[in-house]
Amino acid sequence: MLEAEVSTLDVFTVNSVLDRDVKPNTLANYERSLRAFTNWLLGVEVLTRDPFKGKRRVKQVFEHKRTLTHAEIQALFRAVRAVKRMETRNMALLALFLDTGLRAAEVARLKLADVNWETGTLRVDGKTGPGTVAFGRHTLKLLRCYVTHARRTTDPHLFVFDGKPLTSPSLSRWAKRLGQRAGLGDDIGCHTFRRTFATICIENGMDFFSLQRAMRHATPAMTQRYINLDFSHVRRQIDRNGPLAGLMLPD
Repeated sequence: MLEAEVSTLDVFTVNSVLDRDVKPNTLANYERSLRAFTNWLLGVEVLTRDPFKGKRRVKQVFEHKRTLTHAEIQALFRAVRAVKRMETRNMALLALFLDTGLRAAEVARLKLADVNWETGTLRVDGKTGPGTVAFGRHTLKLLRCYVTHARRTTDPHLFVFDGKPLTSPSLSRWAKRLGQRAGLGDDIGCHTFRRTFATICIENGMDFFSLQRAMRHATPAMTQRYINLDFSHVRRQIDRNGPLAGLMLPD
């Protein structure tokens, strides 16, 4: 029955499915998934004609998404310090998010055994598969303090609450509440930390391909979507690296 239905997929059905009142980027994601599905159907010969043949792709629109300034990051840490309950855990948690750019689901899945204390790295199981992520000395110190003095559980997960592992939704709620307490509004989430990691790394001189590896993206285009540079940074880079940098021009 299902094979009979998908075998009738044509350009009219595709147009009907994609006729939705959603944002352009959301529609582009729908189209990408549907194209992948129809390509699979063509590969297994359920379809004989490509319903997307000759159809233009939905154009994605760049959307400015929030990243944090250094002052806002400091405000978040002050907000953590202001609430003594779970302070040690939350200091380590915030530092880890900002220092690694990990996704909420990746942090939720972390086990204590995933931490390599000697090398300052984590074993991570993410969207693009397993990998290794490095973190800095400040995060190492905060993690060690949390595990040594505040983590009281036999559960193998690294971050817990009342002995039970934190989940991706609970981490998202925690980030939003933290942003509110810090006076930063209602739009702070775990992905804000990820975009901030990407943007500040580039601003501080990390090369693009190292950043792509650090964020474990399959393509450079995906990494580029996370970088939010303002024009003052671009202008400084032109002054430093442009064709006229270091030249003595005639008066």
